[in-house]
Amino acid sequence: MWYCPDKYKKIITNVNDEMAKMDGSLQEKDARISLAKFLRANIGITTELISGIKLAPYQEIMIKGMMNRNFSMLVLGRGLSKSFSASIFCFLQCIFEPGTKILIAGPTFRTARNIFNNIEKFSEAKGAELLFQCFGAKSRRGDEFSWDINGGSIKAIPLNGEKIRGFRANVLVLDEFLLLPEDIIKNVLMPFLVAPQNIKERMQIREEEDKLIARGVMTEEDRMIFPNNSKMIALSSASYTFENLYKTYEDWTKKITSDTVLDSKYFVAQMSYEAAPQDMIDKNIIEEAQNGGASNSSFLREYCAQFTDGSDSYFSFRKMEECTLKDEKPHTLIRGSSGKKYILAIDPNFNDSPSADYFAMAVMELDEEKKQGILVHCYAGLGGLNNHVKYLHYILSNFNIVMMIIDNAGADILLDSYNNSEFVKSETEKIKTFDFNSVAESLDYEAELRKVKNKYNQENRCIAFAQVFESEFIRRANEKLQGDIDYKRVWFASNTCGNESFFNESSHIKIPLDLVIPESKKDWSFIDYLEELDNLIYQTKKQCALVEFSTTSRGNQSFELPQHLKRSNSPKRARKDNYTALVLCNWLVKCYFDIIKVPEKKNDGFSPIMIY
Repeated sequence: MWYCPDKYKKIITNVNDEMAKMDGSLQEKDARISLAKFLRANIGITTELISGIKLAPYQEIMIKGMMNRNFSMLVLGRGLSKSFSASIFCFLQCIFEPGTKILIAGPTFRTARNIFNNIEKFSEAKGAELLFQCFGAKSRRGDEFSWDINGGSIKAIPLNGEKIRGFRANVLVLDEFLLLPEDIIKNVLMPFLVAPQNIKERMQIREEEDKLIARGVMTEEDRMIFPNNSKMIALSSASYTFENLYKTYEDWTKKITSDTVLDSKYFVAQMSYEAAPQDMIDKNIIEEAQNGGASNSSFLREYCAQFTDGSDSYFSFRKMEECTLKDEKPHTLIRGSSGKKYILAIDPNFNDSPSADYFAMAVMELDEEKKQGILVHCYAGLGGLNNHVKYLHYILSNFNIVMMIIDNAGADILLDSYNNSEFVKSETEKIKTFDFNSVAESLDYEAELRKVKNKYNQENRCIAFAQVFESEFIRRANEKLQGDIDYKRVWFASNTCGNESFFNESSHIKIPLDLVIPESKKDWSFIDYLEELDNLIYQTKKQCALVEFSTTSRGNQSFELPQHLKRSNSPKRARKDNYTALVLCNWLVKCYFDIIKVPEKKNDGFSPIMIY
């Protein structure tokens, strides 16, 4: 459906008809002006001419919308080229509006760099010689990618620290808008658009007008009206109705449909895979995704660009968001806080195939007063066992880990590898285990707690136990996590990179990057690592929201990803390893406090008696 309210309708001169009526030759100046008009009116031809890229009709419409409106939002299904279209828009905007300063930002610096890298790739491709000539000096620093073009620039920046407040731009491109905190958008990003790009020219015109008014040559009503050329582009797939993306989508849509004429103009595009040209979408992928049901909420969001309320899964995403701290400590941590205790859960996997499950870890900070845990650090990765052992050493060295729980399938291999690694220098540094039946009940459970209390010892690192994933544990641990989310007894840390003071605090901590950044991600910087920690907290919640509960005819309960997601062999397939680590860690919170509160058994020694 295409909708344009009357307030936006206006008579537009058909440039192509005008060109067709031209006869004879033109002076060079007129020829340049005519060519510019033609290229601006036919951006599909322009794009193909200067870059060799042929646009689909819907892409041309969306790019025109972005170029002609102050606020634009693209809510598109997966594979419908949000970032691609934004990349084309960036260089066209700079070409047709000299001096344009574009700022590209996203929830992570990698997200922002993606659009910048697209532009770079387009300009260096065969057939893009004209486009490449438009660009000037280029710089790539750890925290800023910048490229000059036609008197302006295109910059990609991370959203953290004090530095971002110093930027000014008249076009703001925000990728993955749904992951950007509302306060960051309003208080940090929107002020970028305050200063107009031609402020010097405007001041000169106002000075001349003041002189003319003083002489009585013109009146106040005759002053020039400067058009609002600032633009904000929001790119996203659909999200949940309680998130800021949907609130912004509703707000902009109402402004479009209302009769009120506003100074700023709005454009919203919402497009499902069903509206895309057939040759742009892989039918096999769609069929695979639809196996979970065309009404499956993740399919509706990812492919149909429809917003859902987020309460239809076993673990409610809405409630998990309510359990997420906002700009308060603890935030995601790269080092434990002094005086705090932490617990560690590990879901090991040693397969390094690109499509394999991840090796996942979760660290929770203990709130000893409320007997609760706050997820403050996550790990998920592929690669050899050595990479995981290095990261385990990093966690044990930087957090006061008082207890560990490990999936029994792989626990022995992991601990043997760690204890015999270069990081363990003495016997007292080795991680030792105790046996614990954590699903025992009543008196049996009390006996287990007393037994563990006698073996548990932080000084000699007897702090770990292996958990067997039997049906009773799976049911009870998942029910406990669901209940703790529902009643706010488990928490998720604040973002570090979304808060200036948290980011600055973390950026002053020196950590061994060779331990935390694997070989496969050598190009990562410290900022990338911080952003990944924030992302893993979000991904943990997202994985939980994907989990489906089912019961077989024999009464066995299952907590799994939808079948269509389980069957995928793609390296980018949905996984649930961080969810599993969270289930383990949340269960360990209960176990730890139960063990600690058990009174130690007093040993009064041997008392001899006489028998006669």
